[in-house]
Amino acid sequence: MNFLPFAYDEFSGFLPHGHCYLWQSDLLWLHVVSDALIVCSYYSIPFALFYLLIKRKDIQFGWIYAGFGLFIFLCGTTHLLSIWNIWVPDYWLSGIVKAATAVSSVATALLIWPLIPQALAIPSQAELMAANRALADEVQSHRITLHELRKLSSAIEYSSGMVVITDIDSRIQYCNPAFFSITGYRRDEVIGQKVNLIKSDLTSAETYEQLWATLHSGNAWHGEFLNRKKNGDLFWCLESIAPVLDEHDKVTNFVSVIHDISDRKDSEQLICHMAYFDPLTDLPNRSLFSERLDQAIAYAKRNRGLFSVMYLDLDKFKHVNDTLGHTIGDKLLIEVGRRINACLREQETVARLGGDEFAIISLQLHTPADAGDIAQRIIDVVKQALVIDSHSVFVSASIGISVYPDDATDAPQLIKHADDALYTAKRHGRNKFEFYNAAANAKAMRRMMIESHLRKAMDRDEFSLHYQPEIDLKTGRICGAEALLRWNSQLGAIGPDEFILIAEHSGIIAELGVWVLKKACRDFSRPEFSGLNQLKIAINLSARQFKHAGLFADVKRVLEETGFPSNRLQLELTETALMDDVESAIEQMQMLKGLGIELAIDDFGTGFSSLSYLRRFPVDTLKIDKSFVGDLVDADDACIVRSIIGLAHGLKLKVIAEGVETAAQVQLLEEYGCDQAQGYWYAAPAKIEDFCRLFQSKTQV
Repeated sequence: MNFLPFAYDEFSGFLPHGHCYLWQSDLLWLHVVSDALIVCSYYSIPFALFYLLIKRKDIQFGWIYAGFGLFIFLCGTTHLLSIWNIWVPDYWLSGIVKAATAVSSVATALLIWPLIPQALAIPSQAELMAANRALADEVQSHRITLHELRKLSSAIEYSSGMVVITDIDSRIQYCNPAFFSITGYRRDEVIGQKVNLIKSDLTSAETYEQLWATLHSGNAWHGEFLNRKKNGDLFWCLESIAPVLDEHDKVTNFVSVIHDISDRKDSEQLICHMAYFDPLTDLPNRSLFSERLDQAIAYAKRNRGLFSVMYLDLDKFKHVNDTLGHTIGDKLLIEVGRRINACLREQETVARLGGDEFAIISLQLHTPADAGDIAQRIIDVVKQALVIDSHSVFVSASIGISVYPDDATDAPQLIKHADDALYTAKRHGRNKFEFYNAAANAKAMRRMMIESHLRKAMDRDEFSLHYQPEIDLKTGRICGAEALLRWNSQLGAIGPDEFILIAEHSGIIAELGVWVLKKACRDFSRPEFSGLNQLKIAINLSARQFKHAGLFADVKRVLEETGFPSNRLQLELTETALMDDVESAIEQMQMLKGLGIELAIDDFGTGFSSLSYLRRFPVDTLKIDKSFVGDLVDADDACIVRSIIGLAHGLKLKVIAEGVETAAQVQLLEEYGCDQAQGYWYAAPAKIEDFCRLFQSKTQV
């Protein structure tokens, strides 16, 4: 049996390839179809690879892709020849193709292994995705950073504060628009220039030394400069300068943020001026005076110098203020301050302490007498007429002087002693100056001690009233009494002439006056005096008590509380109290007269009242001062007494003579037509019980 379905080709030397399939067609088509599918698949792969290489120029190892594609192509061609050789055997062609395939496969195999490490270094898809996500985050962060930079850039560009960036040599690299707007420079005038082009040379060298020491140490500096604009104007800057460091902590730039604080500085200067200067006169106030006094003491201690402190008070200023108004009064104070300042040297100080009080520090004196010369110059200048708003105003000044170190070596004592000397000058007639002395100090200490006891005297019930009868010269009977205040002080005997002035000065007089008024009204409401409408009680009002705003209310309240008839009450006023402010005095007197009270002018003839004013005062009685009555034997005093009596009667006023002590005085007063008299000739002041016995011992109408 012949198993070979083909004949041997003796001419070709090969067995025909396809003849092995002739006896089984299914097997033939299986091989043909399979090889055809392999050929199609193999041929599609290189085309896909070549297409990829054409589209992606950036693929690494492209040549290996090309080699691998060629190898696959040759493999597909081998399978194509397998089909071809079934019908047309061409074994040389198949061998050549297989040889080429072998070469290509060996070359690819040999070349691909060295590329494995490099291929493994190529990121995987997961790594690429992670890298892509990281890149996306970085891009987002970059966008956020860029947005923040834009915001910061806008903030700097539109900031009202100046921003300047310089290099390490202080040459300007950047300025924001605010810098150009405030300084007046243009960009081309600034960029590349040193930042000291706005330097004013008015900032201390120590400030710049501190600045550079701070910056070179890598720290930020904050401080103030007085700089200069392009037009030469000065302006205050609040500046913060910070160094910019690189990765090696080396300074590469400086960033300055500058704010114009000129308005704030102006406000601070205004506030400081308001704190240390009087708003009316623009003179130093009490605070600045105290500081300069401390400086004067320190200087005098170092140089063993001599200087004085003066306290000045204007005489009769309240009268000007009340009659012409506060506006005139204010202008008067301004002019007085200017005149005082003109009398002093530049290094000396005049301060307004308040009201019409001034204080002066006179420096570098040779002798204390130099202070007196200055004080006299001031007095002479102040008393010259001032024309204010068409008004001619005349005032004078009283000055008290203390000298360092003769009188004191510390500020409080110098001030106190000057004030004591001023008090002495006023007591000695005003319009003069007085130096502090030990005697004056002793009086001041006594005054302080009396004032201290006065404040407690009412609580201790140390006050009492004595009454001196007033005699009707026609009938010889008691027609009234003057209430005289007595103080049973723990300090010993202190007369009214002394403690009343201190009570006025300390402000106790108003309270004390109410006590006197109430006590006298109650004493004269005793049964012994009932029904005697002509028996009057006279009470003295001090100048300060009369000016007290609550006087009318106090008198009215006391009359209501005690039930004392107002027509039996007589209030005695001094000429001085009335003449300080005539219009206010008349208004106050008319209010008191409205209560039914009688008014008298006490110590008449010793003051400065004129006939024109006397006619306007709603008074009922004039009391002749005892200084005139005591010298009635003197022709001049007798003439004065007769004139006063005639004047009073011409104005339909009663006249009372004080200080009557002799029968001759009584006889002359009767001859002159005086209405009433009081004095030791009739009786000494006595307590109410003794006065009652005296009153009952005489027959009364």
